[in-house]
Amino acid sequence: MPEKEAQEFLGLANSTLRLMRRERKLLPGEHWIFATGKPNGPVHYDIAAIRKHLVELTIAAAKEEDQRRKQELTTRRNAVETYDAPHLDQLIAEVQS
Repeated sequence: MPEKEAQEFLGLANSTLRLMRRERKLLPGEHWIFATGKPNGPVHYDIAAIRKHLVELTIAAAKEEDQRRKQELTTRRNAVETYDAPHLDQLIAEVQS
């Protein structure tokens, strides 16, 4: 699919699509090609391959976010001090002295 149609179909700005290409988030020969085989030629995209790739990236990002949140929750839980009855009595005695 030509670049203009691909950007509309994917709902991405042309600059975003080109940035993804430059940063190799979209791979040459797999997600896009130079239609004439020359670097300054028009670019065509494989929409099905891009969608599949974006699904994989989304799943990986969601898993990373889940792991980050889990670690944050663990850190918060570990930061909370708790006291059982014997330790609470000891704490009260220390505060009162």
